[in-house]
Amino acid sequence: MLEIFGVWLAAFLTLAILSLVIKENPVYRFAEHIFVGVSAGYGIMNAFNQAIWPQIAQGIRDSKYVIFKLGTFNFFGQQVPFLTLGQLVVLIGAILGIMMLTKLEIFGYIAPNLRWLSLYPLAVTIGIYTGIGLTATFQGFIFPQIKASFLPLWTNDAFVTFSNWVFLIGVITSILYFFFSTEQKGIMKPIVNIGIVFIMVAFGASFGYTVMGRISLLLGRIYFLLHNWLHVI
Repeated sequence: MLEIFGVWLAAFLTLAILSLVIKENPVYRFAEHIFVGVSAGYGIMNAFNQAIWPQIAQGIRDSKYVIFKLGTFNFFGQQVPFLTLGQLVVLIGAILGIMMLTKLEIFGYIAPNLRWLSLYPLAVTIGIYTGIGLTATFQGFIFPQIKASFLPLWTNDAFVTFSNWVFLIGVITSILYFFFSTEQKGIMKPIVNIGIVFIMVAFGASFGYTVMGRISLLLGRIYFLLHNWLHVI
């Protein structure tokens, strides 16, 4: 019985979302709000259970680096010393998290003079993730792409040689398209036009891949309606 209810509910929500093809309507907005709410709730709980709470528990249980031995306390049946390095990190994180809450709109009515406290955790968060993001981008994307662009231009395989030359021309002309230090005229214009061709081909392939993925999802929902719900196929 519960399985049948789930199938009917999924079919209703699927048709409600697809009703946007006709025009925006209250049924579509109802399904959209359910999707956003469920996704937000699931995301918050998943982040808490998979990332936030394990880090907090690991920090509190840390007994390797004791800063000040101020006693012990019971943490879910385990005696842990106080104060350790991990606990200090958790404490600092909790303070920054509480300061972040002053960014909420409600604090504009309760304590408007304290909303500036949210700037400090924001600065810490942006600074940390900027450093991590730059490092990850260079190590994970830029450097590997530069390394992958150094290909042999002459090989025993004619097709590989041709492909490497096309790749080299595409890389150089595409980069020159974004070189704005000089006006794109004279000898630069045909080179830049070749780069535009490569860029459009890349955009077209990316767009086609995205459309194929969306069509695959649509076919999956249609198959669900015809097979699991209506039992036509």
